[in-house]
Amino acid sequence: MEQDKRVERSRRLLMSSLLALMVEEPYSKISVARICQHSGVARPTFYLHFHGKDDLLRGYIGNMFADFYQQIDPYLTRSLDADPMIATLMFRQWSDNSEFSRVLLQADVEALILTEFSRYVRRIIERFVTVHQLPLKHSGQLDYVIDFLTGASFMVIARWIREDFPITAEEMGELYADLIRPGLLNVLLAGKL
Repeated sequence: MEQDKRVERSRRLLMSSLLALMVEEPYSKISVARICQHSGVARPTFYLHFHGKDDLLRGYIGNMFADFYQQIDPYLTRSLDADPMIATLMFRQWSDNSEFSRVLLQADVEALILTEFSRYVRRIIERFVTVHQLPLKHSGQLDYVIDFLTGASFMVIARWIREDFPITAEEMGELYADLIRPGLLNVLLAGKL
């Protein structure tokens, strides 16, 4: 039990140090040694938990998306209507993590963020399809739907962050749901995939 607390503490220190350093300098300039120095965590301990700084950043993103996934699952599974609250929770997730949200706009982490974001979009869509037992005739086309949702979502989120969250997460969620939901539901429910 004590070991688990130390592991979690080390991981948390490393993640918060990486974010703090990303505020100060470009991601590409940050070394594992610098993260360890900033966090006070020994380098061998770093490598017990992570393969490198990309793995550390993926860990942070993974934690953020895992929290989001846990929040939306009841809405995702409740109805075929794809509750608009899912979109509100997505935007709330980014505004609640505003420090990270701002550093994500650095060009040298965008590809990593998009890859992880795409993974979670896939997880959400597949969960929706599975729980509602929707047939997929052309499952290869699902990749296009996921790419579309990932790209559109990321661009909207990035603009909202760059403009310093000018409207609430609830307003963004409503707008996003109005834009995405009808077409997505049409494709999924009509058996077009």
